[in-house]
Amino acid sequence: MRVLIISLAAIATSASAQSSVDCNAVKNSSVPVELGYHFSNGTRLFAQSFRDKSGDYIIWIKSLPPPSSPNSGPAITKTTYNNGFAACTESWSDRWAHGSGHHVINLVPAGFPKNFDRRSDATYKAHSTITYDDNSTSGNNNYTYTYKFKSEGTVVVGSCVLDVVHGELDTTDDATGKTFHGFSAYYPELQISTTNGNAEPIADSISTQFSAIEPSK
Repeated sequence: MRVLIISLAAIATSASAQSSVDCNAVKNSSVPVELGYHFSNGTRLFAQSFRDKSGDYIIWIKSLPPPSSPNSGPAITKTTYNNGFAACTESWSDRWAHGSGHHVINLVPAGFPKNFDRRSDATYKAHSTITYDDNSTSGNNNYTYTYKFKSEGTVVVGSCVLDVVHGELDTTDDATGKTFHGFSAYYPELQISTTNGNAEPIADSISTQFSAIEPSK
């Protein structure tokens, strides 16, 4: 009986810890937050937003491969936003074939709405350059982005009710005409945008207490 009581106490303590998120701080302040979410193929992701209402902020993302890819390691990205635009993304992963698996993507936008809230349609362009550790470059591509607003509402994530904006984004390589179609869920209070090609990502957890994501060694 004593073992049972201890076990029940442990469960209660764990549940209390999971529900102790300060939702007011999540929704109405600029404290860093971590959003956990997943793709339809089982990929799990954690986005840490070091947000700022100015639109200049940083988001780290750690992507864990699905069970169907047990030999793949995590992918880590650090994206710097300027006026709400993802201007520079630094990536570390053994999934990339070039060199050490580390590279930096710089995007120069044209026509991007400042601090775009995803609540309206928009079309804008960007020029992309990729730089590797050996200072070689690739890319130098021009892309056209066509965003379509679909709806907005709220969603329960953990113990918090968050605003969410649903949309779809087409990314077209201007040189080849090839287009990637993505389903988007944007969380304006978190300044986090999640996108996937098969279906809209599903949010799983929210926290203001977490271990900072670091690059793979």
